[in-house]
Amino acid sequence: MTMLELQDVRLSIRRKRILNGVNLTIEQPEVVGIIGQNGSGKTTLLRAACGLARCNGGRLTVLGTQVSTGGRIPQGIGVVFDPPALIADLTGLQNLITISKIRNEMSRADCERLLIKIGLDPGEKRRVSKYSQGMKKRLGIAIAVMESPRIVFMDEPTNGLDPEGIVSLRSWIAELKASGACVVVVGHYLQEMRIVCDRIFTMADGTLQAASENQTGSL
Repeated sequence: MTMLELQDVRLSIRRKRILNGVNLTIEQPEVVGIIGQNGSGKTTLLRAACGLARCNGGRLTVLGTQVSTGGRIPQGIGVVFDPPALIADLTGLQNLITISKIRNEMSRADCERLLIKIGLDPGEKRRVSKYSQGMKKRLGIAIAVMESPRIVFMDEPTNGLDPEGIVSLRSWIAELKASGACVVVVGHYLQEMRIVCDRIFTMADGTLQAASENQTGSL
């Protein structure tokens, strides 16, 4: 089964073309990076793949099913938003427990173990609104991977992470791939992408192109 396929995907917002014939196929567990300048369409592409943005043309399928916009992320997909989508008035553990009740696939103990693995204290009493940016990003990653998704989309996952957190993120991404998942990482930093990704694409003028070997720096 093809994990992700975009065929001539087009998307306009207020008559402005954001995606202009995007093509991408992922047929096996791998880590794919997408870099580009602000406003190039990277995040819009991610949102479209999750069913959170409506395409105006082309075909977009995830895990063999055509994506439609229903305001909910389809089962089998995990997303790390930037900034993370969290329930500000709850603790980190309460966030996980609340979300886990949607599908009832994780116990409280499972949630506690995941928080420890991601580098957060399940006994933390502060509400998420009081968390640092790095703590929020770690919690967002935990939410994205909590139900063993087959595809994980990460929007600027290193934002807010300290050097230790970035090293841990690389390990988490490797674990996801080893488990059979596909990871799509959106960001600016080509050097970081080269550490974790199997393939890297550049987003420009609403299309994807393979990043050149001699390309350097950030976008």
